[in-house]
Amino acid sequence: MSMQHLLLVDDEEAIVYVFRKYLERAGYAVSSANSGLDAIPIFESERIDAVVTDLRMPGLSGEGLITRLRSARPSLPAVIVTAYAGECKLHLAGVPVLNKPVSPDELVAAVQRVLA
Repeated sequence: MSMQHLLLVDDEEAIVYVFRKYLERAGYAVSSANSGLDAIPIFESERIDAVVTDLRMPGLSGEGLITRLRSARPSLPAVIVTAYAGECKLHLAGVPVLNKPVSPDELVAAVQRVLA
């Protein structure tokens, strides 16, 4: 079985670095982007199994990104990780919202659940 491939999107490079380590240690391949707009060409050019995204980002929010990617692939699994969970306006189908700071175990468990 091939390794599952995640698209990790956060405008804070330190968060991308730390989350990438958590997810790679759990056995996932990870591509990353520092904005929702930068994530779109990665999604279009690579086989992505799930998206892990921040909510608040310049240009395109995490909710906007998931909505846009799901217009191409409606069943795309996704997780939102944010310090602003109360701002999630859309309750996107099957998208858990985790609060930052998040533990490595909590992040990996959420990804495993959406991919199951």
